[in-house]
Amino acid sequence: MFDAAQLTAVEAVDFIRSGALKAEAYASRLIEQHRRLKYLNTITWMDENRLLEAARGVDRARSRGEQLGPLAGLPVVVKDNIDTLGFPTSAGAAGLKSLMPKAEARVTAALWRAGAVLFGKANMHELAGGGTSSNPVFGFVRNPYDPMRTPGGSSGGTAAALAVRIVPAGLGSDTAGSVRIPSAFCGTAALRPSIAGECKLYSDEGVVPLASDLDTVGPMARTVTDVALLHTAITSQTVPNVVLNGTRIGVPRSHYWENLDDDVRIVAEAALARLRDGGATLVDIEVTDFVASVQQVFETLLVNGFKEDLQIYFDRHAPQYNAADVIAGIASHDTKRLFAMARDTQFPPGVVAAARTSLRATIQAQYADIFRNHGLTAVAFPTEPLIPPLIPPSGDRFEDVVDIAGKAINKVMVLIVNTGMTSALGAPGISLPAGLTAAGLPVGLELDGWAGGDAALLGLGMAAETAIGRISPPALAMAP
Repeated sequence: MFDAAQLTAVEAVDFIRSGALKAEAYASRLIEQHRRLKYLNTITWMDENRLLEAARGVDRARSRGEQLGPLAGLPVVVKDNIDTLGFPTSAGAAGLKSLMPKAEARVTAALWRAGAVLFGKANMHELAGGGTSSNPVFGFVRNPYDPMRTPGGSSGGTAAALAVRIVPAGLGSDTAGSVRIPSAFCGTAALRPSIAGECKLYSDEGVVPLASDLDTVGPMARTVTDVALLHTAITSQTVPNVVLNGTRIGVPRSHYWENLDDDVRIVAEAALARLRDGGATLVDIEVTDFVASVQQVFETLLVNGFKEDLQIYFDRHAPQYNAADVIAGIASHDTKRLFAMARDTQFPPGVVAAARTSLRATIQAQYADIFRNHGLTAVAFPTEPLIPPLIPPSGDRFEDVVDIAGKAINKVMVLIVNTGMTSALGAPGISLPAGLTAAGLPVGLELDGWAGGDAALLGLGMAAETAIGRISPPALAMAP
């Protein structure tokens, strides 16, 4: 029997535009799915009546013969640090539950213009300051493939809602990996778009910051094809058709492929083999010479963001709030510790400015040289070096460690060991499902491109997901 909840975003829009599926009926089915799976804690705020009325509006427009937008009737979730009118922008924090935006964020406004409808706001790691989404304020988000495990973060509510078929598409934000980490752990897809200094492909107007030099909004869905649908609606960029045959993909064995869980390595290597079988040429590349500089830029900009950017945001957009008060009220132990560490960090003169300008320009030039010298279209690596960790019953602490290949490694640091590199470089990165482990847990493969080459990277990602194949949905996603 046909189940509308299983539709991809592209399929759903096609069905609604053709009249084969009523937008209201589709929204109703997804509401039912959310009610059944509410214990996963994917949503912070929603209004079912408002959603159904918006869907009915799409149906009425179609019945009148009006031209429907490219996202007509598509329900999306929006991470709770992105402004949407009528709901708080809490960023997952108790101290911001009354922060009511006066305008739509630019990215959400673009979605509504294209005909999408708001399903609800997605749960997240508190203030986006972590990689698990174990949020004590709104409830720990749970992984649909194993509810005892984290879905990743900080956009964990969006990724989990996608995986379990509550919605077909959504938005997250990515500072150190926050759309890609949960996509890897939940078996979904996401794009971290390019950024170049203050020039961002996706506007962050109307987004609560974590570290503005690294922050960007990113589209999320179950397939790269659906991510591309959102990307085109937001940016007006056309995503080209790309074939793997003749494509050269770099494989940076040092750093990115080191210290992996055995299960992750097996799945990721198998995904590479399928890309090679599809016609791609895999090229081993060396990045050792610039890893330390990239990490220095990343750590400097991240710490400085924790230290300063929330207060700058409040001064500009919500002067009734004080960052120190909001930070004092943080309920997550790990996030609170990170903000405290940043507060106590004193940078030597010129360090932050250099990380933003000269040093960042140097690492970007080195990265571009690697692409040029090897004729690369992208580089490929495991998004996450580990399987989704178990959720500590009392929540995350900065001191928590995980075991990888017999080594005890700090969990906070290992979650961003690969994804943070992309953020510092300002390059676009796509995480897509690489496959499932023997235990049935998702593994993500990341493809990073050259700055500004987002559309081309999405085209490659679509070709890659065809070669690799789709993964099975979590059992929870299927109708009872």
